[in-house]
Amino acid sequence: MDHQSAAELFSSFVDGDLGATEKSDLEHHLAICIQCRTELEEFRRAVGGLGRLKHAAPDSFLPQIQEQIFLRSRGRFFGRRWKLFGRIPFEWVSLAMIIAMLVYYILHLRGAPTGVQPVP
Repeated sequence: MDHQSAAELFSSFVDGDLGATEKSDLEHHLAICIQCRTELEEFRRAVGGLGRLKHAAPDSFLPQIQEQIFLRSRGRFFGRRWKLFGRIPFEWVSLAMIIAMLVYYILHLRGAPTGVQPVP
């Protein structure tokens, strides 16, 4: 077993999800490889550190993130809604244009001659 394949099994090894053969192969590799043992301990410390994070985000966290996105996007996201229905989706504009073209087409055909008469 090489270092890369051993490192890929660390998460399953810590969670206890490895099969018997994979577990024994990894344990054998860890017994002879100091680099992988060190990396496994660093992985365990990182996962343990993440598990101890139990503080909830402050109430101002989400509004601050939204404000940063608003400023960096120059108002394209989380913008102030000044229209009656908010922002108009592109699909609605497209649908309105299709309906307008259909109405124009129908009105234009209504005024067109219905038949062609030969010239005498």
